[in-house]
Amino acid sequence: MTSIAAGNPASEETQARQPTVADEDGDVAYDSKLKTKTRNSVIWTIIRLASNQLFSFGVFVVLARFLSPHDVGTFAIVTLFSELARIIANGGLTNYVVRARKLTPELADTIFWGNMGLAVGVAILVMALAYPLLTVLGQPTAVGPMMVVAALLPVVASGATHMAIRLRAFGHKSMAIRSMLSGAIGGAAAIAAAFAGWGIWSLVVQRVVTEVVNAIVSWHAHRWLPGRCFSFATLREIRGFSANLAVTQVIFLAMTRAQDVIVGATIGAAAVGIYRTAWRMTELITNGAIQPFAQVAVQTFSRLQDNAPDLAKAYRGMVFASSMMSFPALVGFGVVAREAVPLVYGEQWRDAGILAQIFALMVVPFSLNYFAAPVLSAIGRGADMRWMATFQLCLTLGLTWFAAPYGIVAVAWVYVARAYLTFPLQLWLLKRRAGIGFGVTFRATAAPFSASIIMGAGTSLFMMLVRPHIGSEAVFVGASVTVGAVLYAIALPAISAETRQMLVRQFKKHWKKGAKQ
Repeated sequence: MTSIAAGNPASEETQARQPTVADEDGDVAYDSKLKTKTRNSVIWTIIRLASNQLFSFGVFVVLARFLSPHDVGTFAIVTLFSELARIIANGGLTNYVVRARKLTPELADTIFWGNMGLAVGVAILVMALAYPLLTVLGQPTAVGPMMVVAALLPVVASGATHMAIRLRAFGHKSMAIRSMLSGAIGGAAAIAAAFAGWGIWSLVVQRVVTEVVNAIVSWHAHRWLPGRCFSFATLREIRGFSANLAVTQVIFLAMTRAQDVIVGATIGAAAVGIYRTAWRMTELITNGAIQPFAQVAVQTFSRLQDNAPDLAKAYRGMVFASSMMSFPALVGFGVVAREAVPLVYGEQWRDAGILAQIFALMVVPFSLNYFAAPVLSAIGRGADMRWMATFQLCLTLGLTWFAAPYGIVAVAWVYVARAYLTFPLQLWLLKRRAGIGFGVTFRATAAPFSASIIMGAGTSLFMMLVRPHIGSEAVFVGASVTVGAVLYAIALPAISAETRQMLVRQFKKHWKKGAKQ
């Protein structure tokens, strides 16, 4: 246990009152202890993201009945610039908390105050530029929401270091509790505002309430009081890693959201709303089936940064576990999206269902893309992450600009094409920098992919056969999803020996536990 107050020039009495920050020596092997931490953290991350997506999905379903595609598209443009500002305001500093071999009081204080300083400066800059920037883009109605969201940056920064310290110690339970509280309270506030007729401002209310609750819960989850050990020397030491990570995050954000700006400028805000709603459905799957593993992977891989064989072993295990969930979810959603999206959101969003089907075709590169960055980050290859992201961004911008005159469907198709064009680059980097060969990735994904294809084909055939006989859309979609789930549950164990062995181990474990009772 390392006291954050240690080394603080304040008095001993003040030091004695300072809370502490848990710090552990990094594990050097992917042993049972680290596996247990990883597994528990994944479970809590799944709970966090599932509850967060449940609230988010439920709230958006309600708001979609009150808001127009134009409103949703306008706020999508606001969130693009606000997320960009958040990354710049963070500067990659809090991410260094997880990777640092040892968390000292000086390092923690430097990261906290550096983050706060950046947040205040960026907030002032964004508020000053909001009107001229959005006017040039033809979105003057977004100026007010943009200024309010920008003013939240210091609030976000105030709790970021606290939560990063908790995550360093695999404290994902705290993160789960924070998300559930903020999601519930923020969602309730947004729905109330929508019923009151606030329109786009109901989305702003949701963001404000959510971030304020997040900050409060972060301080409560880790009761550490920042000291006065800020050091410019320490800041210079970590700026290389932090800057590379921040630039990479900006590029990845631009890669996924710069399309909003191009579509908004060439087709209109309503098209952005449809495009973003379709992508939102894909993100629901991502946040439930991929993000829990990818987020915990940062902590796990960082502990194994000096142990290449165990790093590869951990990578394979987490990719396999994630693929078991993400592949069937994306393939299955692609099969039913055309009927499911308008059923959930309303007829005005039917075009979003068509786009969602196209996005589902990214199943392989989309799922694995989330694991390349944690590996490269853990081994300190920030520059590789940056140039890989830059290449992806340039390709995305070029293809999107070319496709935009042909409509949002064409934009969706070129985004899928970009994912497959850059996928080999990620595999090459994993091999060259971390020694994780293509065979490792193939063995981790072959069985889930094959079982998902069988499931998708079987579900499609079922839908063709029963469509004329089922009049209710809800019953039709529900029956199709059920058939798909059953097919996958049969296909995966039949194909994968590893899955069969895992099921046998779990059965024996529960059998022995039941016998003892």
